[in-house]
Amino acid sequence: MSPFNGKQIFNNARSKLKHSQRLKGIVRALSIRRLKQYRGTGADSGDALDNDDQSSIGNPVSLAGPSTTMINSSTDTTASASEAKLKDVVTLSPGGSTKDKAMGLLDLPQELFDSITSYLGHAHIAVLALVNKELMARFMNSCAKLEIIEPSEPQYRVLNAFIKKADSSKTKVRGTFLSLVDYDLEDVVYCYKCKKLHDPFVSFRDRAYAPHKATRCTDWSMEHHMPSRATRKMLRSITKRRIHGAEYRHLLQQVNNTTTTYQKGIMVQVSLRMRYRDDDLILRRQQVVSSIDKSALALWLFGQQLQHPAPSGTAALQLPKVYLMCNHQSWGAVFSPLIQQLVDTLCKESDTDDDDASQHTPVCFDSEAIDVSKQEGHMIHERLKWLSSEDKPNPMDMPALLGDVLGCNKCTTDFSLDVAPLPEPFGWGFVLTTWLDLGRLDFCTKWDSHRDARPGREYKRQHGHGDICEKFEGLASRRDHRPRIAALDLERMRNYGWGERAAAGRDRYVAWTSAHSCNPATGWIEDPDPLEEEDY
Repeated sequence: MSPFNGKQIFNNARSKLKHSQRLKGIVRALSIRRLKQYRGTGADSGDALDNDDQSSIGNPVSLAGPSTTMINSSTDTTASASEAKLKDVVTLSPGGSTKDKAMGLLDLPQELFDSITSYLGHAHIAVLALVNKELMARFMNSCAKLEIIEPSEPQYRVLNAFIKKADSSKTKVRGTFLSLVDYDLEDVVYCYKCKKLHDPFVSFRDRAYAPHKATRCTDWSMEHHMPSRATRKMLRSITKRRIHGAEYRHLLQQVNNTTTTYQKGIMVQVSLRMRYRDDDLILRRQQVVSSIDKSALALWLFGQQLQHPAPSGTAALQLPKVYLMCNHQSWGAVFSPLIQQLVDTLCKESDTDDDDASQHTPVCFDSEAIDVSKQEGHMIHERLKWLSSEDKPNPMDMPALLGDVLGCNKCTTDFSLDVAPLPEPFGWGFVLTTWLDLGRLDFCTKWDSHRDARPGREYKRQHGHGDICEKFEGLASRRDHRPRIAALDLERMRNYGWGERAAAGRDRYVAWTSAHSCNPATGWIEDPDPLEEEDY
């Protein structure tokens, strides 16, 4: 995408804001609320911060602390009937007819107009000035009286000068203004990391093709539970297009992706799927973990992956990465009883008094082939048997953790640890599924619960667990959930013939990785997965 200059962004924003329903809603709210007028010279306390704390889009507008009146006309001229107006800005009184229209904003006496706009923050004043020529003229007259600009300055420079003068924090007013403008622009998004408007795919472009890309223009760290492809800029762009009625499903395919890694005899496949349910954006991350060697040592290593997701200092334990389910919990902590039940009975040092699985070492387990999925009565055998049947109720009363859908009580996350049959040479494997409800738009309360954990960002759920899984999968009950791996992902586990060679005993420990082809110049996935019927 070609770079945007200030004049082009200004023209695009003014064109979009002429038809902005959100701006009409802001003015309508102002017309029915009387606030204490505050004429200070400081920053807007009601504006949202343009950093990692909050944003002006998606959050309720704070009504405390209106800003200084910045729009005053030097004349008493009002707009004629033929000029563009903001329709229906005044709510009718109770009992009034819907056919009776109140006068438009520009038809009001100047004193009332000034009183109304005095409740707007600096960023909202700048947005209001972009609506039509009359408001822009009043805005420029005001700036000239305050000696912010020279009378001959072009319009887009007037806005820049006004925001610079009003923005004492250097980022607050500017960020709020760009967030409001960005809401009506489908092809660019405001990045609160680099403080610029840019293409959402810039984050995925190689630096050789984007040398001016900001190093801090990254939403999630490597250790964060949020998927790296599901950036705020990408999800916001898709949601904006959906709200405005534009085509967006081709962008869903740019979020959905699968990566398969095979290292030291252990395969980890991470797949991401995005869907909308009742205007809420929900992500499902599915991690499949399986060892080519079915042994007691392999089960212990799986427990180590859950309890120590980050690679440890010991080279022998640098296993393929397993991502956390959320900021508040870990797989190892939640499923510790299940891991102990799987591992403790296979320990050769079972005569010791220490039953803590975290104290085991590799020498405690045999590397001889032991496939617990073929042992009658074992929990994994019984679970795989039930999954292959059509039975509705789960015949297993214990352990409840295997296959149950749980949830976090501090964020909108559901998760499950289950097993599933896999193609050879793996046979079967563990499936770690996470469902993340991100809400309607970024920086809402649901979205905040998935950002870096801070006081005030927790989301108190009315239902403990299972409701997000039910919405995404279309289930009547969370107990009906069965892990389902797409046929395309099952084929990726064979890695173009490697599976047949490994099943025959060749190339069993050759490390490999399979992922999508991403164009380094554009950041687009060139071989996206097709959408499923449930994605629509």
